[in-house]
Amino acid sequence: MSRRRSTAAGAAVGQALAARMGPGAAEQLAVAQVRLAWNEVMEQSRLARAPLWSRVLRVTGGTVHVEASDPMLAQELSLRREALLWAVNERMKGRPGATIVLLGLAVSVGHRDG
Repeated sequence: MSRRRSTAAGAAVGQALAARMGPGAAEQLAVAQVRLAWNEVMEQSRLARAPLWSRVLRVTGGTVHVEASDPMLAQELSLRREALLWAVNERMKGRPGATIVLLGLAVSVGHRDG
């Protein structure tokens, strides 16, 4: 699928969601696509092996805010920042509703609740 057709399809999905579920639905779908692509890239790069994990908390102004389970993992994600952003953006190309282009990565260390 061409990039232009993909963009048009994404816009159509966003409009349909907004009409049916309200104006926040398209943004929620876009963030869900970021989360899915992040998880896929983490699996592919072998950075998601137990007990290590990372998760997308939010996306603001093109920056993906990620929480990592461990300070060493957080450092590794920061070191691989450019490659990870490229890989996540590539994964999202052509996916309906994937309207966010990631430009930055902010990593924090946290603890997954229960």
